[in-house]
Amino acid sequence: MINYSIYKKRRQNFAKHMKSDSIAMIESSPIKIRNNDSTNRYRQCSNFLYLTGYNEPDAVLLIYKNKKSSISHFFSKKPNDHDSIWTGELLDSKEISKTYKFDRCDYLDSLERKLIDYLKRTKSVYHSLVKNSFSANVFDACILDIEKGYRKGVEIPSNLYSMKKIIHQLRLIKNDDEISLIRKACDISADAHKKLMRICKANISEKALESNLIYNFGLNNATEAYTSIVASGKNACILHYINNSSLLNNGDLLLTDAACEFQNYASDITRTIPINGKFTSNQKLIYNLVLKAQTKAIEKCIVGNTLRDVHMAAVRVLSRGLIDIGLLKNDYKTVLKKELYKKFYMHNTGHWLGLDVHDPSDYVVDEKPVTLKPGMIFTVEPGLYIRPDKSVEKKFHNIGIRIEDDILITSHGPEVLTAKAPKSVREIEKIMNSNNE
Repeated sequence: MINYSIYKKRRQNFAKHMKSDSIAMIESSPIKIRNNDSTNRYRQCSNFLYLTGYNEPDAVLLIYKNKKSSISHFFSKKPNDHDSIWTGELLDSKEISKTYKFDRCDYLDSLERKLIDYLKRTKSVYHSLVKNSFSANVFDACILDIEKGYRKGVEIPSNLYSMKKIIHQLRLIKNDDEISLIRKACDISADAHKKLMRICKANISEKALESNLIYNFGLNNATEAYTSIVASGKNACILHYINNSSLLNNGDLLLTDAACEFQNYASDITRTIPINGKFTSNQKLIYNLVLKAQTKAIEKCIVGNTLRDVHMAAVRVLSRGLIDIGLLKNDYKTVLKKELYKKFYMHNTGHWLGLDVHDPSDYVVDEKPVTLKPGMIFTVEPGLYIRPDKSVEKKFHNIGIRIEDDILITSHGPEVLTAKAPKSVREIEKIMNSNNE
């Protein structure tokens, strides 16, 4: 559990990037209707959660900064009997202030009045306003009200900035508490993959395996970090296959891209296994090529390198392997220069990981790739997807393989946070053909 004083420090760090006489404004995620009066499971805005720790809807955070200091002013829904009965008790403003370490706390019914006071002494606004959202409408109303005083020399803020760029930069480096939560999510996900390997067999449905994953996440107080991909046979060659509606066939491979989030922090794992517990020679050939590419890519996960370096390490191995196997007919330099490998490997090798499974931090800053530093976490996930084609031998048709792990950058090298999920041919076949827990 993250200590709430950490959120206060994050708000202070954010304020350091703000100009003097400025205000930042961010709103919680709204409740999303699924149908009629039924709602989707609530998921807080990751940026809002990062700065507040508050995991309820109907809330707005203001951060005001002058030349001397900054303050955080939080606005929440007033507790009422209706919500208490239907959705649960809400904390009052005093309890929120004490728990979440805000400098000031009020209820939403006072937001417009107090925001006007701030804006009258503000030159710059940092926001993450969504069109027609509650906070955007309040902001527009405040600006219109302030403009009425133009004859008295009252001016509206002259500069408007997105606050996302600052937050995303701050989110890139994880502290020890964040790393601990992600490591926990990785352990839960790895265990779920091991259990799936034990029950995988022909004639079971992809949906049944997806349900098993979700069940095992839930047993550990976790939820899906994203919609699971459980893709058997030719479905594994569809990168974002989420129908999960086919029956598993003997002799095919199963690609499972599934993981949980624990206390809002995500993990991300992909494993590819033989449905009958035994790789064919051709499946093993392609699988070991992908595994070799991932191994070389992980070796490049060191301080000072970039995700581009990681990606190219995988590309080089895959390209040489595809030539050796005969799936690509050109020479190595041509394959790299013309990116011919993209016929079988068309995506990047990884992405940032954190509060979101695809954390939104920049990959390029000032036209230069971001260099890896301790505390960064990302995925390494090379793959090969061989669709039926006249230029491809039939024995390789519909082989889709991806191997994905989550990597923590440390000063002494990469730490594979998802290492507990088996991925060598020997490990996978052993667990799939054993009744031992």
